[in-house]
Amino acid sequence: MESDKKVLVGINITNTLAGFFNSGGETLPKDPYLFSLKLLKDNKIWRLGGNFKIETNKEELPNFDFRNTQESALQLKLGREWLQPVSERFTIYYGVDLVGNYYKEKSSFDSFSSLKSSLFRTGGGAGPFLGIYFTVTNRIWLSTESYAYAIFTYGESITEIGQGLPDQITKQSKFSVLPAIPNSLYVHFSF
Repeated sequence: MESDKKVLVGINITNTLAGFFNSGGETLPKDPYLFSLKLLKDNKIWRLGGNFKIETNKEELPNFDFRNTQESALQLKLGREWLQPVSERFTIYYGVDLVGNYYKEKSSFDSFSSLKSSLFRTGGGAGPFLGIYFTVTNRIWLSTESYAYAIFTYGESITEIGQGLPDQITKQSKFSVLPAIPNSLYVHFSF
């Protein structure tokens, strides 16, 4: 990888390829980061990755009632990457990421305005990664990587029944180590 390229913009194309080849890629574990931005200086890179989801749904139930749901999610990572060229076309990279995530869901029913539920989770952590770049042209690279993130997550679910009854609140905290094999393919464009 040439160090005169200063900015790399990447996109995760794994699901696109799986759909194109009808390979059943929906059963693979999903890399939560759809986009990446990398700033290259010498053989070091600052990297930012992310993905988000915002969804609103109104569902008709069998008793002619409607359930309204709102869902939002955000995943981010920020890291430092070091490059080690192996050949003219292959470069190994490694480094450390800080990761964070946020998820919120709300649900309510039209006819029972007092019946509502909500779920909230947020988490953060860090971990190492190791990957490989393949140079397609001077401006296009492909990459894949493995990582192992240690993440602490805090969550809370609330069910509001109303009619003078107390809210049901459940709190959750979780620590997990999430290793991932190289199962995503990114294409990066340099500017």
